[in-house]
Amino acid sequence: MFHNRAKQEFMYACLFLAPALTVFLIFKYYPLMMTLFYSFTDWDGFSSRYSFVWFDNFIHIFQESKIYGAFYNTIYFAVASIVIGTVFQLGLALILVNKVKGNRFFRTILYMPSVISSLIIGLTWISFFQYNGIINQVLERAGLDSLVHNWLADAGITMNVLVAINIWQWAGYGMIIYMTGLQAIPAEVNEAASLDGATGWRKFVLITLPLIMPSVTINMFISITGALRVFELPFVLTGGGPMNSTNTVTMQIYNTAFLSNQFGYASSIGLAFFLFIAVITFLQLRITRRLEVEY
Repeated sequence: MFHNRAKQEFMYACLFLAPALTVFLIFKYYPLMMTLFYSFTDWDGFSSRYSFVWFDNFIHIFQESKIYGAFYNTIYFAVASIVIGTVFQLGLALILVNKVKGNRFFRTILYMPSVISSLIIGLTWISFFQYNGIINQVLERAGLDSLVHNWLADAGITMNVLVAINIWQWAGYGMIIYMTGLQAIPAEVNEAASLDGATGWRKFVLITLPLIMPSVTINMFISITGALRVFELPFVLTGGGPMNSTNTVTMQIYNTAFLSNQFGYASSIGLAFFLFIAVITFLQLRITRRLEVEY
């Protein structure tokens, strides 16, 4: 009787899981498998005819200069966003984790941009950074005409503008993760460290940072996967320009597929980039998890 009841419960569980699992397989794994399939073809994305080119698409990836440029831009964006963003997020967490007046208000204000679509964020910041935008108007009225720039059309600074916007957007999100880690540190650990004479930077490096490494692991994983897959900000603000200085790998995949009608080649770029992200995140998880300590 017990065996029949367990079998019945298992069947009911499968029945309730089936719709969600079916949707997940259709919209997650089926496209992934089709991407793998089409990456070995010359499919144009519209007709039903295609030919197998096997590894020619992947060989062509390493021969195209635009791919190298897009890869460099993506790495630059990711590294700058993660390094500067991590320092900024952790600094905010260290300040607002304390019971200071108005800390809940500032937490809310800082977190709000992360729940807004990057597409909306990009459209909003256009009014600030375009040549006749709010930033240049403020600089002119303040008598700082020498600082006026065409922020979105200067190849030397446009990528840095995107990095700054990305850091601002996700500052509150990372801050909350680090605050969770800081609040999880037992009070007696901090008290013992203070009694032993550990203060300031030394206390942070030897006590605080090792104990919040699980939060660092989570935040770094989210930051790396998000920054490497950046698309909306450059797409809305610059369209990959000027002179392809903000053209990222995801934008190159989009342009190859929808502007050049080379869906097979775009699939191969996407698959290669997927493997690259998988390797980077695997290495990051291995490194940061080894630095985690228990208390």
